[in-house]
Amino acid sequence: MWDWEVNTKRPWFKVGIRELSQYKGLILRLSKRDLLAGYQQTLIGPLWVVVQPLLTTLTYVVIFSRIARIGTDDVPPLLFYLPGIILWNYFSESLNGTMNTFHYNAHIFNKVFFPRLVVPASQVLTSSFRMIIQFLIFILIYGFYMVSNGLVVNKAILFVPVSLLLCAGFAFGAGLIISVVTAKYKDLDTVLQFVLRLFMFAAPVVYSSTMVPDEWRWLFWLNPLTPAIETIRYAFFGSPALLTTPLLISMLSVSFLCIIGLVIFKRNEVKVMDTI
Repeated sequence: MWDWEVNTKRPWFKVGIRELSQYKGLILRLSKRDLLAGYQQTLIGPLWVVVQPLLTTLTYVVIFSRIARIGTDDVPPLLFYLPGIILWNYFSESLNGTMNTFHYNAHIFNKVFFPRLVVPASQVLTSSFRMIIQFLIFILIYGFYMVSNGLVVNKAILFVPVSLLLCAGFAFGAGLIISVVTAKYKDLDTVLQFVLRLFMFAAPVVYSSTMVPDEWRWLFWLNPLTPAIETIRYAFFGSPALLTTPLLISMLSVSFLCIIGLVIFKRNEVKVMDTI
């Protein structure tokens, strides 16, 4: 029985999911490599996973809560900002890692063959590990406020994995498409980094959805990050109200984006190597 089949005909619809299961060991090794390399020659090493979101949260508390006086729906500012920052970091890290697949790994792709999809999958896995650590820190802080402020977790906590999958899927699908485009037009990476910074304010990271004017709410909820963040806030804080329709729409749109991204990536993964 043949292990490999060489054929000039390429199926139009091929996403390569089966290849990922065959190379799961390589995905884990690449993820471990990125985790170790990311904290080499640093002062506090892996503690940055915890320190970075906490410092960002404290900065937002001072700027947006104390100075700008932006409301937090009667939730302690530290708790209010932390879930949004964790999910935004998860999305942006996964997106950046995925969209630079060809730029950062061209030296490997030119030397050895393996499914190129392994690299973006390992990037999302690496970001997922960091996100889990940060989310556990949030749970610990929430436990303290749960005792002192009487906060109660509701049944919407069952949707928390859905919110995390929305962030991962959105970053993965968009990153696959962008990786093909930026491999050919390198200057687009600078533009996209600027757009990504602005995009943070299109998601309820530092404010609540209740602050958005009614005439813009339909557009606001089309952003998959909006129901992802607000669902987690509802699960832990009970506000704002959980809207299942935007959540379902986001699940469908992110699933479609992932499929499109996989198809585009698989059809161009060989051609792209001729341009970098």
